[in-house]
Amino acid sequence: MFDINEVTLRGKLGRDAETRQTQTGKSVTTLSLATCERRKNDATSKWENGPTTWHKVTVWGAPESIAHAAKGTTVQVRGRYESRDWTNKDGVKQVSYEVNSIDAVILADDRPRQDARAPQGNSRMGGTPQGAQRG
Repeated sequence: MFDINEVTLRGKLGRDAETRQTQTGKSVTTLSLATCERRKNDATSKWENGPTTWHKVTVWGAPESIAHAAKGTTVQVRGRYESRDWTNKDGVKQVSYEVNSIDAVILADDRPRQDARAPQGNSRMGGTPQGAQRG
C-alpha cells in the first residue's frame, strides 16, 4: 500500500489572483480560495453555509484565465497539500499550509461584469478550453 497526497477544492476567490515571475522566468500564481460546507439546520430544516475555510493555492504556469482571475470567481483546483516551515521577522518559527496545484479550472465568474479582465469559460491549466479546437 502507498500513501496519496491529493486534494481537490472548489470555492470562490477571496481576492484577485496574484501572478509573478521567478528569477528563472517561471510564472507562479497565488490564489486565496474560500470554501465552506453546506449544512442542514435541524431546527429550521433549511440549508445554511457553515464556517469558511481559507486556502492558499500556488499554481505554476497558470493559464491566463487563472492568472487574471478576479475576486468572486468560482475555481476548482487539484494538487498536493504541503506544509512550509519558516522563521518570521521576530525569529519565531512558523508553519504555513498550502495546496501546490497541478490543475486549476475556472467554473464560473459570478461577479457583476465591470471589466473584461478575466476570460469566461472553463479553461484547464496547461490545455485548451473544453470544447475548443487547437490551432
